[in-house]
Amino acid sequence: MTISKTISYTRLPSSEFSQSSLGVNNGTIIETGQVKLVPILLERDTPLLWEVYKDHPKLFDWMPHGPLHTYEEFFAIQARFCSSNDHFNWACYVSASSSNTNEKEKKWVLCGSICLLDISLIHRRFEVGGIWFHPSVQGTFVMLETTYALLRFSFERLIAGRVQWKTHHKNIASQKAAIKLGFDLDGIHRKHIIHSDGTWRNTYYYSMTDDDWFGKDVTTDGQPKLEVEKAIRALEQELLLSGAQGRQKRLEELIENRKQEGKPLPSAVVGGESLN
Repeated sequence: MTISKTISYTRLPSSEFSQSSLGVNNGTIIETGQVKLVPILLERDTPLLWEVYKDHPKLFDWMPHGPLHTYEEFFAIQARFCSSNDHFNWACYVSASSSNTNEKEKKWVLCGSICLLDISLIHRRFEVGGIWFHPSVQGTFVMLETTYALLRFSFERLIAGRVQWKTHHKNIASQKAAIKLGFDLDGIHRKHIIHSDGTWRNTYYYSMTDDDWFGKDVTTDGQPKLEVEKAIRALEQELLLSGAQGRQKRLEELIENRKQEGKPLPSAVVGGESLN
């Protein structure tokens, strides 16, 4: 049995986050050894995220709304996300210290943001998206481990049946990332969105199911009357016995390999300094 990578889930009081689209799982901090996802509180976190983003507008080239050039534009997008019924947005922090380090000694550095989109609690369907990271951490393990954390949250706490990933037909890096993370290409929606530059965007749709993630045979019972909190407790017991399997295990191995052989974290993160 392969023991799953350590992860923790901590629910915040409602005063500590601005969104309420995840039912009983609203306001959950998701933390692995070196990555922490903190639910966004609009007035507190938007100025901090702006400092990370403001000198790198090309990070939003592939977003439907395009690059943002003023704080007012940036705030408006964050406010729209926070007021949406089918978005949930986290600020992403990274630490150079491993999970074996005393928590009080860890230096968490804000490095970007990630969302769940297209949220359907009824159908237990979600989308990982709205991803952006400071250029200095791109190519490190950060994107892999952040997405891993959100996938585990989706399958372990939201009891997702499907998690999807979609991207612009010209965004080759995102298409490669989807495959690396373990998503399968479902198909292409032609002329799906008019992009910010006025051109048509064909959208590549990828997906991963709970069967893929846990390495199980394909299931057909959607359990429409499923009690999520009861299902979480049952799944916890099952995972204690089975450990990491399927695409979860594969992604954990990929993350560890990237940490050993990939691009190192920038010196600013190692020193616990802000990115800008």
